[in-house]
Amino acid sequence: MENYEEKILKTIDEDVSSNAELVRNQVEQETEALRQDQLSFYKEGLKKETDTYLEKELSELRFYAATKSSKDKMDTKKKLLQLRQSLTAQLFDEVSSDLHRFTSSGDYEKWLQKHLEEVHISEDGVFAAREQDKKLLAKLLAARGLHNKIETAYLEIGGFLYRDDAAGIEYSCTLDDKLKEARDWFRNHSGFRVEESEDAA
Repeated sequence: MENYEEKILKTIDEDVSSNAELVRNQVEQETEALRQDQLSFYKEGLKKETDTYLEKELSELRFYAATKSSKDKMDTKKKLLQLRQSLTAQLFDEVSSDLHRFTSSGDYEKWLQKHLEEVHISEDGVFAAREQDKKLLAKLLAARGLHNKIETAYLEIGGFLYRDDAAGIEYSCTLDDKLKEARDWFRNHSGFRVEESEDAA
């Protein structure tokens, strides 16, 4: 009788553990998906906001450039460009602050772990990370039975670099790069550029 009860309890325990694992995996996948969408969300949001807010001013700037605008109009143009630069800097300061907050969250460790799994790591490979991230990175590597050297690198936000000189491999996975990619995308697609005619004053 006791064996039968033990089997029932064991079956229930395994079922609960299995369901808990499924739920945990689902939560982790959803969390990672949200993080991956973060920069895309900012890119699209920035473009929509600036297109709406600056549509009238951009139209005027193109007109000024095409018609050799007067000194007063050129002064206005400079002020508007300065305003645009200020708005862009402010928006990306907010993005940078969000990413800094992300590195202090539990999701950051999961993000590092996911990207470490994408790297083919050899014994000779060397990692580089922020001083405050080295212990966390070492812990994640140790969990996989790896004990690679970790150097200190200047990364403003976070992530890691990996190189294997013998294999000729360099891999960059930093939030600094992600922010730079977002800035580059914004500059190329936001409509903040004003093309002047060749004979513009």
